[in-house]
This record gives sequence, C-alpha cells and structure tokens, in this order.
Amino acid sequence: MASTPNPARKTRVHPKVSTGEEAISEGLRERNKREKLTRIKRAARQLFEKQGFEATTARQICQRANIGTGTLFLYARDKRDLLFLVFEEEARRLFEEGSERAARSSSLVDGLMLLFDGFIDFYAQNPELSKVILQELMFQPHDEGGMGGLTVEYQVAVAAQVERAQQRGEVDSSVAPVAAATACFAHYTLWLGSWLGVRMITREEARKGLRQALELQMQGLAPKPARKRPKQPARPKRPAKKGAKARRTKTRKKS
Repeated sequence: MASTPNPARKTRVHPKVSTGEEAISEGLRERNKREKLTRIKRAARQLFEKQGFEATTARQICQRANIGTGTLFLYARDKRDLLFLVFEEEARRLFEEGSERAARSSSLVDGLMLLFDGFIDFYAQNPELSKVILQELMFQPHDEGGMGGLTVEYQVAVAAQVERAQQRGEVDSSVAPVAAATACFAHYTLWLGSWLGVRMITREEARKGLRQALELQMQGLAPKPARKRPKQPARPKRPAKKGAKARRTKTRKKS
C-alpha cells in the first residue's frame, strides 16, 4: 500500500558551502593534524628521554599527547616510527647547519668534523636514547621512508663535501665521491659505536679518533703526483762486423 505524502513534512535543504568556506575548513583540518603531530612528537620525546625507549608504551604517549590510541596509529605504525618522528626534524636541522658550516671550510677533514660534530653533540645529550637511534639507523632493515632514508641523506651530504674538496684540488679527480663518502661515513659509525654502543671510549676520545682516521683517509684521497718516465740510456753503437767492413773497402777501391 502506497504511503500518503505528508504535506507538513518539509524536505531539509542543506546550505551550499562556498569555495572560500571549504578552503577555510580544509585549512583548519590541516592545522589540527599538525597540532596533533606536534603533541605526539613532544610526548614521545619526553617519555623516551625520561624512562627510556623500551619502557615507554603507546598508551602513555597517547595520554600525554591527549589523543586516542587510534589517532596515534594514523601518524605512526609502531614505536620505531615514533622514534623516527622524534629524530627526523632534529636530524634535518643538524644536516642543514652542519652542511652550511662545512661549506665554509677549506679542508675536507675540518668540514667533515663540522658535519659530524653536530650529531656527536646531539647524541651526547641523551646517550641512552641515542644508542637506540644508532641501532635503528645501522642495524635494522633499510626503510627508505624512515631511518634508512635519513642515513642515505647523511651519506649524500658527506659526498657533497668530497666533491667540493675535489673542486679545490684537495681530493684526486679520479676518486668517486660516493665511494669516498662511504669510507668516511664508515669511520664515523665505527667511532660512534665504540662510544655509544659498547662504551669503550669517551665522547672526546671518539671525536679525536675520528679526526685521526679521517686524516689518514686523506692520504689515500689526495691527488697523486704525476709520474715522470725515467730517461732511457742511450744505446751504444754496435761495431760493424769485420767481413762487412772489408766488403765496403773493396767496393770503394773498385769505384
């Protein structure tokens, strides 16, 4: 049986939203997302520094950031992602500042130490958390969108310093910048690991050892002097054979 339309019932008409209002709404949503992300990073960093990475739970971070657990996982898949969020912004700042200082240096070793020193000082602020960051950077499967991507960017920054040194004539032109950067970066990670990882040395010993290793590396990277070919001694004239000399004498007499 068909229902009888009710004349008293009015169809609700939704007001049209102007383009300007849509833009404002979109802007508010983006600002809200940024504010939540800032609170998440701040809460994660505070808890990681206070009680350690392993002891911190996602629930604690959510409570401190005043968000729901579901909201947290819109920004990070797990604690590793949270650690990356905490470290990424600081790492990029250190890349930029260190690269600017290194670009003004006239020595590759000095420039690399200016780049590395920024991270060494940062790690010294919280060695326990820095040890976790180092483990994630060096000993976890490569992740281009996370810690692995930062490692690649770091090596690119080192390679840029090698290229500048080549332009100054400090590094041999035949050296591949990426290969040289990989070797220099390996020295850096070795001395970091000796300091933060196994605690064999102090920060100052790590810095001193790193500089000495880079100076030694420079001996292999420096331009090679052109090799001069030794002069060949003049060959002595071979004496003519007696028979040939006699034949030449007879030929002159006949003529």
